[in-house]
Amino acid sequence: MKKAISVLMVAACMLCMVTACEKKNKKENDTSAVQATETDCTAAELVTTEPEGEITISEMIDQRIKEEGKIMIYRMHFGPSKTPLEITEDLNVNIISYDGKELIGYRNSSNRRGETRLGDIIHNKVDYSTYNIGAYGGNWKRYDNEFGDEKYVEEEGYVQREITTDDSGNNAQLETLYSYSKGTLYTREEESEVWNQTEKDNSLDIVSFGTFERIKLDGKTYMTFCVRDNLDLIEYDIIPDNKYTENKTVVYDTPGTEKTTVNTVDYLKEYQAVPQEELEQMIVFPGSEKEESSQAAD
Repeated sequence: MKKAISVLMVAACMLCMVTACEKKNKKENDTSAVQATETDCTAAELVTTEPEGEITISEMIDQRIKEEGKIMIYRMHFGPSKTPLEITEDLNVNIISYDGKELIGYRNSSNRRGETRLGDIIHNKVDYSTYNIGAYGGNWKRYDNEFGDEKYVEEEGYVQREITTDDSGNNAQLETLYSYSKGTLYTREEESEVWNQTEKDNSLDIVSFGTFERIKLDGKTYMTFCVRDNLDLIEYDIIPDNKYTENKTVVYDTPGTEKTTVNTVDYLKEYQAVPQEELEQMIVFPGSEKEESSQAAD
């Protein structure tokens, strides 16, 4: 009996030791998981150092295309909210590139909305071989649906860079990249042999350059532009810096700049830059008063 009790006591001691080890390992693993999550969610810092010069939006785009063949743009949308947004590596963005002639979209096939995690881009973890890559905002060629058939025949199409001006026409307010197409839309009802013909002249805005600021993530700096559209949705565009832009502030082009067309059509006027004061209330940066007050509230 004593021997049996001794065996049980030894077994119980060993179980306690194993359990303690498991708890210790679990705690270490939990700590590692927390650290990994914190790393993954590294927040952007606002760059406040005085820039050494200026560069126009057109110069910035042209230089990037000249050096790298294209300019990469990471874009996100979010609606009006009273909760300040934190720009982190865990943020999901859409990827767009522009080579001076064509706008290309990169749709992540593993994400329902086609988005990509910003941190994966920053750390070069994106495998574009799994992406659906093609013309951004491209027009449909033909598709069938429950109501009938529809096809679009494009006669003319190109990407245009334009800037809006104020009422005087002298001061640049906003520059936009948009896709323009002109063609004929053919539609027919289900089981009908008659095609209805409609002339289409469409413009699709792709990127609008608004309020400018520079942020830093994982030691790298990025140019950011923020605008609001007529639906009160915020568009936040993130563009990596290079040696040509990293020490400069971005300014709008002067109307009449070469390769830039001054255009004040209504659909461009629907966009406006978010006022800097409002932008400061909308975005949270580490060390800011908003962050400290929110932590105090927690």
